[in-house]
Amino acid sequence: MSDNSPTSLMASEDEDEISLLDLLIALGEEKFTLFMTPLLTALTAVAVVLWMTPTFTAKTVMLPPQQNQSAASSALASLGALAGLAGSAAGIKSPDEMYIAFMQSDSLQNSVIQKLKLQERYEAKTLMDTRTALKATVKVTSDKKSGLLTIEADDKDPVFAAQLANLHVDELRALLSKLAVTEAQQRRTFYDQEIKKVQQELSNSEATFREAKQKSGMQVTAVLAESGVRASAELRAQIAAREVQLQALSRFATPQNPDMQKISSELAAMRTQLQKLEQGEGQGSSHNNPTQQIAIQSYRDIKVQEAKLDILIRQYELARIDEAKEGPLIQQVDVALPPERKSKPKRLMIVLVASFAGLFAGVLLAFIKRAIRLAASNPEGAARLLALKRAWGFAR
Repeated sequence: MSDNSPTSLMASEDEDEISLLDLLIALGEEKFTLFMTPLLTALTAVAVVLWMTPTFTAKTVMLPPQQNQSAASSALASLGALAGLAGSAAGIKSPDEMYIAFMQSDSLQNSVIQKLKLQERYEAKTLMDTRTALKATVKVTSDKKSGLLTIEADDKDPVFAAQLANLHVDELRALLSKLAVTEAQQRRTFYDQEIKKVQQELSNSEATFREAKQKSGMQVTAVLAESGVRASAELRAQIAAREVQLQALSRFATPQNPDMQKISSELAAMRTQLQKLEQGEGQGSSHNNPTQQIAIQSYRDIKVQEAKLDILIRQYELARIDEAKEGPLIQQVDVALPPERKSKPKRLMIVLVASFAGLFAGVLLAFIKRAIRLAASNPEGAARLLALKRAWGFAR
């Protein structure tokens, strides 16, 4: 049974009181160590923070590119089947992480390093070491609620810190101008590439037609009029236009998209009609000589390429209008200015932390010194102390 008598409780309180008194006595006996350790630590911290070079942080805030749904949708509404392209692509937004990755890419950082001569400034041996130092100096963060990106650049020179932060925005703007990031830019790039291909194919078809016409003389015009290939050429042009629409739409939509299914059905019907039409034309033109056959085929190719070129140019212009409506790619909300106050080191915080650490170390040293002194005052403790020194190699 436990002894809960008043005498036992009084003895327990006396032991607690004695233990607390023993602690206070121990600290009092080593008060020199207790007060000198945090004092020396604080003085050392003051000397260190005064020796440290002040660091200034310049900050710039920017708004990354935003998609314009209404502009893309209204511009494509007149294209029939391509109207679905805007609807499917309008919901695509470039995440903030992508633009942060752009600013941390080797190509952008190499450009910053070259323009500001950072390898010499950071005294780095290699370009890789310079990029590592640059990443430690420049911090890019995003605010998920507002969608703004913040760039913070550290340097001992406040003017250079502001220049470093602003240059990241300029280099990102230059990089994005070379890349197709927004939906309108992607469409414009696609149509630009297709226009160049079709122009080359049209030039080849026209050259073939001219050559066949020179060899056949005036017979080519008569053959074209009699063979009735104009109808098939126009149908081929319509098929080519539908194929361009389907190819553009497939870059953003899935095969289950209603617009893609509609265009696919129209293409299948047109191809069936073209097959029947050309079979009928083939019976009437089977007696044409090889030169006339080449002229007929090249004429068809010219009409097809002209139709494709016409629709590509119209859609290219619409994409350019969309791109212009989207506004500037990068909008700098706050331009980085030379900071008036240093951001590092936080001298008061460093001195306070060092002082509290010194106080803790002083208390610990006080107890250790008192324990050693008490152990040395009796034979048993002295023997154990000697064994401890031998174990750590301080005595033989």
